[in-house]
Amino acid sequence: MEPDEIKAMQKKISGMRFIAELSLIANCKPCDLELALTLIADLANSEPYSEADEKIFYAAN
Repeated sequence: MEPDEIKAMQKKISGMRFIAELSLIANCKPCDLELALTLIADLANSEPYSEADEKIFYAAN
């Protein structure tokens, strides 16, 4: 893995941990906890964002 990929993975894991810890501390209702788990699952299954992806696109004038 390249350093950029590792950094992107660390950001993703940090976001997942933040959502999980916040939902546990906040004593959420079951429906809110389900939403938090859905957000975590979506984040876990998403592709990591990289600056190389942005270079593919260009500004249309």
